[in-house]
Amino acid sequence: MKLKTILCATAGLFFAMSNVWAEDDTPMSEQMSDVSSSLKKLRKIDKDDWVGMANAVRSAHVSLLKAMAFTATMVKDMKDGPEKVKSLADSRRLLGLSYAALCELEIAFLEKDQKKVDAAMTKVKSIKKEGHDKYTDD
Repeated sequence: MKLKTILCATAGLFFAMSNVWAEDDTPMSEQMSDVSSSLKKLRKIDKDDWVGMANAVRSAHVSLLKAMAFTATMVKDMKDGPEKVKSLADSRRLLGLSYAALCELEIAFLEKDQKKVDAAMTKVKSIKKEGHDKYTDD
């Protein structure tokens, strides 16, 4: 049951992250939507299918890597200057950390290690919170 809760939280986090880094109808938002969709598949995969869960996470981080080629609308629309440059670097940092956390999550599933899955999810949640706090108007 704990694993299913974690998997549902993962999908929800990346759905929320799609709003952190992109707006509707942008190339970035399309990729972030794919991340979310891939992670939502975790809910339907048998909890004992560690390889299936790893494949779903791999699909998510492939989409995230594609999203990294774009700039978040909120940052792109900022006035040129040092703050925008810093925000660009920081948003790329958060995307990179998200990518790394998804890779760690995939490895944890491949190793069938629930403790590592939990640790990777903690990272994902932390990164999502930081991104949401910085790059949304909520």
